[in-house]
Amino acid sequence: MKAWIALAAVVACSKAKPPPPPPPPPAPASNPCAKAVPEGPLAWIADDYPDALACARDKKLPVVVDLWAPWCHTCLSMQTTVFRDPSFTADRDRFVFLALDTDREANAPALAKLSISAWPTFYVIDSSSEQVLARFIGAAGIAQFHGFLDAGARALTGGGAAADARMLGADRAMAKQDYQTAADELAAALGAADAAWPRRAEAIYDRGFALVKSEQWRACADLADARGADMGTDALATNFWQGAWFCASKLDDAARKTALQDRAIARWRAILADPHAQLSIDDRAEAMGYLRDALDERGDKDGALAVAEQARVLVDDAAAKAPDPRAAMTYNWPRAEVYVYLGRPLELVPALEKSARDLPGEYDPRARLGWVYWKAGKLPEAAKWTDEALAMVYGPRKGRLLVQRAEIAAAAGDHAGERTFREQAVKLYESLPEAQQSPGALAAAKAALAKLN
Repeated sequence: MKAWIALAAVVACSKAKPPPPPPPPPAPASNPCAKAVPEGPLAWIADDYPDALACARDKKLPVVVDLWAPWCHTCLSMQTTVFRDPSFTADRDRFVFLALDTDREANAPALAKLSISAWPTFYVIDSSSEQVLARFIGAAGIAQFHGFLDAGARALTGGGAAADARMLGADRAMAKQDYQTAADELAAALGAADAAWPRRAEAIYDRGFALVKSEQWRACADLADARGADMGTDALATNFWQGAWFCASKLDDAARKTALQDRAIARWRAILADPHAQLSIDDRAEAMGYLRDALDERGDKDGALAVAEQARVLVDDAAAKAPDPRAAMTYNWPRAEVYVYLGRPLELVPALEKSARDLPGEYDPRARLGWVYWKAGKLPEAAKWTDEALAMVYGPRKGRLLVQRAEIAAAAGDHAGERTFREQAVKLYESLPEAQQSPGALAAAKAALAKLN
């Protein structure tokens, strides 16, 4: 009887208090690598530096960082042409790729670690230490970008030539905007390099860039005289000669200034005439702009206009053949600039309006329309399109558009409006995170406001 009572008690207890269910499986940890979106042969994480690092650490890979901005035509050209080349397919397994829009405030902490002085700038960094492994400024051809990636991979393992170690020191100094140290390291790299060193032209260009940034005009001119013949026929070369032209303009020696600028003109002509030059359409248009402005400065207006017309045909054709509206947006600024130079700004309005319709989420086509109408003297239209862009733009670029809007108001005789927009520009520049601040832009905005007083 007691046994039955005991059994009944057990059964009653089992009915009253069933055993607890097993605990649910733990929620899967978030996968930062899932944020990578395929674009051509590569997959990019957008605007998330911490997750890109976490993904790379999980995979034990370095990170390639693209510092870009929507207004930067060279940035767009790299993204829509170079990075789409199938030869980069294997690199998808060698690196984690991160694209950071430098105008977004959320990216300011990353910019505090990876500075930018020219757009685009690319880094390879060690995901475990965040140390810089390689840096590249500006437009790169396919072979050059492969070389940049390979340099980063070698630096991670400590491999490479002696010149690579000095180049790495320069890259790290550039990341801190220590241009004097960078120039010294690059001089040492060039001194240590053998004849076959593949990064020679890049080192020469970077040294010229550092000398310009540190305002060493004579040393920059000396570099062009000594090393200019080692530059190739690509965007690094055309940009190098633009730097040399600028340095020459700062010299007191008139004969040397003329000789160096003559040499720059000759090099631009030769590169543009070379059918094998490693230039994208955007690179070629920019080089034509350098040559055009040089001829204009020399008083050869007919020659400058001829180059400008060639550039207009080139970028119009590229925009018409672009595979999608964003790729076509690459050419909005080169087209706007050359149409204004030729005195025909309104001819571009239909194309820019189409770009704005095709890209309802992009401020850049609207900003270009505002600029073109302003330069054509059509001030109500200029105000309308600039206001549309201002409603969409963000970060440092908003300051530029506030200044544009102030200039439109000034041209219209709207002094109260001009003051309002200039005050807003100053306030915007002062409010930016430190890594996005531009002392030069703030000083110019304050000076323009002060003139109104």
